[in-house]
Amino acid sequence: MIRFLRYFVFAIQISSILSAAQIDKVMVSGLGGQHDQDVKNAFLIGYSSYNGESFSGDLILYTSNLQSSFDYAVTNNYDLIVRSTTGLSTGIALAPSYPSVKLVMPSGSNSYVQTFSGDVISSPVVITGAGIDSNQTGYKVEFYSIDPITSSNLSSFSNGYIAGQLAFIANTLNCSFDSARAIARAKGSEEGNCDYHNGFGEIIMTNIMTNPLPVELTSFITQIIGNEIQLNWQTATEVNNYGFEIQKASLNPSEGGTSGAFTWGDWEAVGFVKGAGNSNSPKEYSFIDQNKAAGTYKYRLKQIDNDGNYEYSKAVEVDFEVPAKIELSQNYPNPFNPSTTINFKLPSSENVSLKIFNIVGEEVATLINGNLEDGEYSFNFKADNLPSGMYVYQLKTNQNTLTKKMLYLK
Repeated sequence: MIRFLRYFVFAIQISSILSAAQIDKVMVSGLGGQHDQDVKNAFLIGYSSYNGESFSGDLILYTSNLQSSFDYAVTNNYDLIVRSTTGLSTGIALAPSYPSVKLVMPSGSNSYVQTFSGDVISSPVVITGAGIDSNQTGYKVEFYSIDPITSSNLSSFSNGYIAGQLAFIANTLNCSFDSARAIARAKGSEEGNCDYHNGFGEIIMTNIMTNPLPVELTSFITQIIGNEIQLNWQTATEVNNYGFEIQKASLNPSEGGTSGAFTWGDWEAVGFVKGAGNSNSPKEYSFIDQNKAAGTYKYRLKQIDNDGNYEYSKAVEVDFEVPAKIELSQNYPNPFNPSTTINFKLPSSENVSLKIFNIVGEEVATLINGNLEDGEYSFNFKADNLPSGMYVYQLKTNQNTLTKKMLYLK
């Protein structure tokens, strides 16, 4: 059945959908000694924390820096690195160059000092902290946990524990490590919310393993493209999902009611999109309603199981206007760095060009040059390779030419 999560428009952002892969080869990377052995033990405790099942794969200690650890992992087909020491900024810098190897790292602080200020959702590294009732080892972590080795809540021992939990989820549900990460967020102790200090909280294994695959709808939005309304939605996980019937209702004047009163019309089916069936990976869907009439509309999804059961999503509302005349809006933001958005409206089908010129009249970019239907349009302009300064953008149709200025400040 369908259920909304309250945390992200998965812009998780997981950035890509990966096929399921078992976590069979794990490396604990550090500076050597008993500390690394304790992190290794913490991984094994985390892996067996749900039902006592032991990790049966290859688990080694590797004494070296992160660069060498990644190189060794790739050469020898290791799936996961559990780092036992600090150096989070190095891990975040290196991880994108080694997409086949996942990295779990501690926040690097045992005195509640911020070590990371970025976005944990889009981070290529799983960032962890330690604590009993709250994260005690740093700001902006993705997950925290108990320290299974000592009573002092060391972040590196909790890091090993969390890595073991995520590996168990991936192996038991036969999903990718990224999918395990997404499911752990959705069913963590923060109930899918990312708290500034606690991240998504503790990983609650019972929540995940007893009901791992509902249809988790993480986003449902509308976008006006020309004279069409595009619906986009995304799921984190699915079970027994036959598909989505798209339903629409219009805001209409009340019959025989007070002047100016409006009521919503009946819901009507306007399309169907087939679901993924069973999935532990994020899935993206879209549907285009080729709407022609101006008005206010509501859309909802009727998620249908293979057995015929169904449930409705929350409704999203959109105002659709057919412009009476051509309009060119001021870009936003302005000033900008390095990108900005330019919006315009067309009252009818037109041959359109939207071009960018520098202050001396030289063309630097063409955003569109072709025929467009009536409606509203939005284009993004990036000025990464251009110098700071004033620019002019010009919208030209068969009968109209509109221009506006914008300021690029690096």
